[in-house]
Amino acid sequence: MRALMKLGVALFLAVASQAIWAKASDIPVKDFFRNPEFTGLQLSPDGKHIAVLSPVNNRRNIVIMDTDGLKNIRPITGLSKQDIGGFFWANNKDIVFTMDSDGNEAFSIFKVDTSLKKPKIIQLVGATAGASGIRSASTVHTLPEDPDHIIVQFNQRRVKAPDLYKLNLDSRWSNKRKKNSKMKLIAKNPGDVQGWLVDHDGDVRGAFSINGLKGKFHYKAKGEKDFRVIREFNVEDEGISPLAFDYDNKTMFVNSNIGRDKNAVYRYDPETNKLGDMIFGHEIVDVAGLWMSRKQKKLLGISYIHEYPETVYFDDATEKMMKKLQDAFPGKRVNISSQSKDEMLNIIVVSNDNDPGKYFLFDRNKNNVIPLVPRMDWLNPDYLSPMKAIKFTSRDGLTIHGYLTIPKDSDGKNLPLIVNPHGGPYGVRDTWGYNSEHQFFASRGYATVQVNFRGSGGYGRNFQQAGYGGKWGAEMQHDLTDAVKYLVKEGIADPKRVCIYGASYGGYATMAGLTFTPDLYKCGINYVGVTDVGLLFTSMPKHWEPAKEQLKLRIGDPEDKELMNRMSPLAHVDKIKAPLMIVQGAKDPRVVKQHATDLRDALEDRGIKLNDDEWIMKNDEGHGFRKEENRIELYTKMEKFLAKHLK
Repeated sequence: MRALMKLGVALFLAVASQAIWAKASDIPVKDFFRNPEFTGLQLSPDGKHIAVLSPVNNRRNIVIMDTDGLKNIRPITGLSKQDIGGFFWANNKDIVFTMDSDGNEAFSIFKVDTSLKKPKIIQLVGATAGASGIRSASTVHTLPEDPDHIIVQFNQRRVKAPDLYKLNLDSRWSNKRKKNSKMKLIAKNPGDVQGWLVDHDGDVRGAFSINGLKGKFHYKAKGEKDFRVIREFNVEDEGISPLAFDYDNKTMFVNSNIGRDKNAVYRYDPETNKLGDMIFGHEIVDVAGLWMSRKQKKLLGISYIHEYPETVYFDDATEKMMKKLQDAFPGKRVNISSQSKDEMLNIIVVSNDNDPGKYFLFDRNKNNVIPLVPRMDWLNPDYLSPMKAIKFTSRDGLTIHGYLTIPKDSDGKNLPLIVNPHGGPYGVRDTWGYNSEHQFFASRGYATVQVNFRGSGGYGRNFQQAGYGGKWGAEMQHDLTDAVKYLVKEGIADPKRVCIYGASYGGYATMAGLTFTPDLYKCGINYVGVTDVGLLFTSMPKHWEPAKEQLKLRIGDPEDKELMNRMSPLAHVDKIKAPLMIVQGAKDPRVVKQHATDLRDALEDRGIKLNDDEWIMKNDEGHGFRKEENRIELYTKMEKFLAKHLK
C-alpha cells in the first residue's frame, strides 16, 4: 500500500521529494528496478476518472480517482500474487485487464466494475497452459461505440488457429464448463488464419492466412458474408501489411515496401487491390506509427524512430498544439498517452533518456496543464546519464546503428563496457529513451552499447534479411564484435574490460560471444537465452508452429545438424574462458529451461560449478522476471558479478 499512503500528496506535485545522493553510485539497486509508483495513466471515456497502475500489496494493481480535483483515490484491485499486465476503460465504469500466471503467457481477461463500493474482479475469459499448448486471449477491438461489448481473439478451440469473439462485459467465465456462455463466435478460423482485421465499427473485414512461406490476404466488403482472397504472397517478399481502416471503413492505411526497401505508409483500396499514394516514407528507417483521431475521423500524424523519436503531422491544429506542449517542457519529450472520448482531456507523458517520466493533465478547452504524478519520483534526472545515437561500418560494409549510454560523471574514455544485444532478433530493434538497466549500469561506472545488428527490424527488408539463413553466431555476431572494436578505437571502451549481457536472443548472443570470441569478453550474463538452436525448434510453443517454415528460413534448417551444431553455443562450451552468470524462468514457454540446465550441466562436466550468485532459476517466472522481488534480487547479484569481473 506504499503508493496509496503518499498518493494524495504526490498528485498535487509535479515532482515529489527526491532522494539526495552524493553521487549516482549511491542509488540503491532497488530504486532502479522496483515497480514505478504510478504508470499507465488512462482517462475514462467521459474524462471523469483516471485509472493508474500502482503498487498495492507489492504488486501492480489498479487505482482510480476523480479527474476533478484528483479526489476519491481508491484501489479497485488488491492482487498479491500476480501483477496486472495491461488494462483499458471499456466504458465509463468497467475496466478490462489481462494477467497471466507466473510468466506462462496464457493471458486471461478480467473485468472490474469501478462504480461499486466494493469492486469485485470478474474473469471474462480463462486461459490455460498445458501439454496441449498455450490457450491465451487478447483484446482486438474495444468497440468504443458499444459500451457493453469488446472483441477478443482466443485460441481455445484450436491452439494454432485463433478465433474472434464478441464478448459481453456483463458475463463471466465458468471454470467448470471452460467457457463463457455470452461469448459469441464472429469469425471461425478455418485452420490457417494467424491474424484478423476489424474495421472501426467492429466488423471483421480481413484475415491473414499462412501455409509454410505462402500467405493470403482474405477480404470482404461491408455487409458481405464470405471472404475472398485478394492477395497471395511470399511472407518474406515485398508486399503490404494493413495498419488500420480509414474512417470511411473502405480504404486502408498500410505499410508497404513494394518497389522500395523501407516500409512506408500508403493508402490502399482493397476493392481494387491497388496501392494508392505514399503518405510518408523515410530513406533510412521503416515507418508505421499512425496517430488517428476518432472524433475528427482523420489521420493526424505518423511517428517513427530514426536516431531519435520523430513525428510528421498532417493536421495543422495538432502540430501547433504539440509544439506548444513541447515548448512548455524544453529538453524533454512530450507524448499524449490517453484521451477522453471528446479528446479535450489528455494525459501527457513528459520524459527523456535520463528521466523515467512524469504525467500531466492537459485540458484543451482551458488550454492548461496540471501536474499529476511522476513514475519514479525517487530518481533524480540530475544523477542519470544521457543516451546518444551512434553508427559505424561493419567489416563487410553495412552501416550499423545503435545507442551508447556513458556514465554522466566520467570523462567518457577507457571505460568498462557492457554490450547489451536485444532479443527477437528479427523485426525488433533498440530505440532511444529511458532504460532502467542502462541507468543502473551507468551509475556503477559502466558504459553500455545497444547494437541494431543485421537482422534487426526497422531498417528495411534488405537489412533484416541480411541476418537470415545461418547468420546466428556468425555475421550477426560480427556486428557486435565490430561495435566493441569501434568503441575501443574511439577511445571510449577499455578492451580489457568488456562484458556481454542480453536476454532471449540477446542471451544467445551472450553465449555466442563467450564461445566464438572468447578473448573479447571478460564476463557474460545469459538471461533466458537460447543455447541449443535445435532445441528452439523442437520445444517451441504449439501456437508458434504455423510460423515454423519462416523460422527455418530466418534461422536455419533444424534438419541440418552440422549447422545447428555450428550455431549452438552449447556445442562449444569448451571454448568458454570468461565467468558466466545464467538467469532463467522455469515457466518460460519460448526459451524452455532446458537451455539453461543443459548449459549448467555442460559447464559442470568441465569442472565449472556456478555458485548461487551465478545461477538464478525462478520457478514463478517465465521469459523474463516480472515480479519485483525477483528483479531486485537479480540485479543485486548482477551488481556483485560485474564488480568482481569488470572493475
